[in-house]
Amino acid sequence: MRRSLLALALATTAAWPVAAQTPRPFSIDDLLAHEDIGTTRISPDGVWVAIEHQRPYDQAGSYDLSTMVNAMLTDLEIHRVAQDRAPIRLAAPSHEAGHLSGPFSPDGARMAVFRVTADDLQLGVLTLETGVTAWYPFTPEMSQFGQTVAWRSPTELVFVARPRHDPPVAMRVGFKVQKRVEQLWRTAASGHGSSAIYIPSGQSRQSRTQAEPSTLVVLDVRTGTPRQLARGEWFDLRLSPDGRHAALLEDAEDLQPRPEQPVRVGDPIRRRRLSLVELDSGRVRDPLPDQDLAMYLMTWSSASDAFIVFGRPPGRDFDEDGQFWTVSSNGRARPLDLGPLKPWVQRTWDGVAIPLASWDGRRPIVQARTTEGARVWTSPGSSASAVPVKEPSERIVEINGRAAIQRADGVHAFTPDGPLLARGQLRDQGQTHDMGNPVRWNPSPRDMGQRTLVDQTCLSRFSGTPACLTAMVSGEVVLAASPHADFLVTRHTNQGESEVRLRSAKGIKPLIALNEGWSDIDWGRVVPVPHAGPAGESLTSWLLLPPGAAPGDRLPVVVEVYPGTAPRSAPSALLPGGTRMQNNPAVIAGAGYAVLIVSLPLAPGERRPAAGIADRILVAVDAAGDLGLVDPGRVALIGHSFGGYGVLSAVAQSDRFRAVIASNGYPDLTLSLQLPPFFRVAPEEGVPVGQMIGWGETGQASIGDFGATPGAYIEASPLYQVEAIRTPALLIESDLDNQRMSTLFSALYRRNREAGLLTYFGEGHTYASPGNLRDLHARILDWLARYLGPPSG
Repeated sequence: MRRSLLALALATTAAWPVAAQTPRPFSIDDLLAHEDIGTTRISPDGVWVAIEHQRPYDQAGSYDLSTMVNAMLTDLEIHRVAQDRAPIRLAAPSHEAGHLSGPFSPDGARMAVFRVTADDLQLGVLTLETGVTAWYPFTPEMSQFGQTVAWRSPTELVFVARPRHDPPVAMRVGFKVQKRVEQLWRTAASGHGSSAIYIPSGQSRQSRTQAEPSTLVVLDVRTGTPRQLARGEWFDLRLSPDGRHAALLEDAEDLQPRPEQPVRVGDPIRRRRLSLVELDSGRVRDPLPDQDLAMYLMTWSSASDAFIVFGRPPGRDFDEDGQFWTVSSNGRARPLDLGPLKPWVQRTWDGVAIPLASWDGRRPIVQARTTEGARVWTSPGSSASAVPVKEPSERIVEINGRAAIQRADGVHAFTPDGPLLARGQLRDQGQTHDMGNPVRWNPSPRDMGQRTLVDQTCLSRFSGTPACLTAMVSGEVVLAASPHADFLVTRHTNQGESEVRLRSAKGIKPLIALNEGWSDIDWGRVVPVPHAGPAGESLTSWLLLPPGAAPGDRLPVVVEVYPGTAPRSAPSALLPGGTRMQNNPAVIAGAGYAVLIVSLPLAPGERRPAAGIADRILVAVDAAGDLGLVDPGRVALIGHSFGGYGVLSAVAQSDRFRAVIASNGYPDLTLSLQLPPFFRVAPEEGVPVGQMIGWGETGQASIGDFGATPGAYIEASPLYQVEAIRTPALLIESDLDNQRMSTLFSALYRRNREAGLLTYFGEGHTYASPGNLRDLHARILDWLARYLGPPSG
């Protein structure tokens, strides 16, 4: 009887979860326990779904990897679509290693996988039918700039192998500084060697320490036998469709900026050299020895007889001096004659040059600029009319051997009028991760044409009859589409809880649940705050009201600042489930403060990004006050990175703010020229001139040539306006991200101002360890309580 009563009590509790749970605010404990999803893939045969499941953030075995900590937390789960059985799982119980997915083999029988530890990356091949992984003594390259691992056939894997136990730069940047510095200190303490690092410039710049090159490897996975072919500092490889050739880009000699040209953040610091490798013989050709190649473009024709690249003479400009080339499979390079047209070179936000090109059968297609300045697709040497580019994001797709255009509404014919051929988007199987950025900018037209066409939840091959699934619900997004157009993998998120699903005609099959228990969190309420911009334009800032906020509370408000942002919809950081690690708005709101993300668009060509910023912030604050939601007399500012610069500039312009919290910003813009700590101890990585000088000259700061106008940098720097800063300031920095806040703290200390200097050691830009993240948020809340008072006060 007692057992029956207990069972009844448990059943009653389970049946009424909402009534049994009291809503609670989001906390730092929730933030550090969050789970997430990495890359999702579907095998080419449609049999398997591979999902990278990132476990709770505070469970990593090490936090040395900084921005790649999530890789250490990743378990790889491979689900069989047609059977309800336990998935294949690659996992380390104590998270001392993470497991990432690589590409499936063409037949879907195998998959490349990667094991990540705190100081290493290792390549493996998983045989799906047996669930057995063979690990190989290779450290593969992993680059956001291109593909480095690809299947040549169902049994041959081609990849770029780094020197063993020398992981890719995204991993090294976390721990290499500490290890190098410790080694240099030991050398200094011994007194028997030099502890100096020498980085030369000018004609002697090539005499710096050089990295050990990588190797192009072809691995027979049946026998485990590798063949090592070419050597170089490769960061992108592209196999021909027939698998006979590999085109590769490598970092070659250092480039130094021309003094008369402005520097962009994305300017290459080394020449990009092209190589063509015949995979059977190992023969290496150098088709364009006198060219510097643009990234993101090595597009093969479907016939495998040629590929397109874009190059410039070293030291020249891509926009003015660059041109398209076709390179045949025998290594012969030929420039494409555009006649009166010029190549259209798109630039990313950080200034990386992106030429766009593709194929129409065996005819190259490139984006060009007409003499009237119009943007068009054109085929050099063809009598066909140019096709206008209607959307910057449109791409070429090969349908039945001919070119078509994928636009936002569907696939259009490759003609000037471009009639709609099919509605929907060609969705891949989730493998864009393997190509880095190239697949975004210059995808293979052949691969695009083999994708599944998805219109809402109706799937089809391009010429087939659509199969329509039940409608997706609010908060559900597509992650990948089946190659046979019979199912989707989606992610549904509701109030922070999330579920990865397999959605087919048979119904919905849950695969992975994330952040269970977050449904009982009270995330507060997001309210749009309309207001005028500096030129009278209509803007919207976004206010997160804390849990339990009642009309008329007029809460103290924390304003998050980042110059240049103008969100048209509620920012994801304010919405339920937002897991930004740095200065998390939900944690601040959970303590009872309103959080306002203010709209601060910059005018084109703006040379003073923080000019009048205090007044612009206060217009939004006063608008929120007019709605009766916040107290305009109790305002604090918070900003990270460029936002840190923004908030310090604001408190130099106004005394209306009660407190300011600034992390990893630039009080002194002249320090933006500093060489980052990682590159100071690792000269083999090169000299990132764009990252330093480009940021100030043409990037976010956009102040212009420092050498020509150094006074402009001083005039725009909060440090040199220290007399005007009277707001209590919490200044935060880290030893691996240049110690920039110390000078301002000293100046404020000298002026007898209220200030605090918080320095985290062994940390970079994001303070990756849970201990530091806990401390960071606790100190932020303490600073707010000290100067804004309690939320209800």
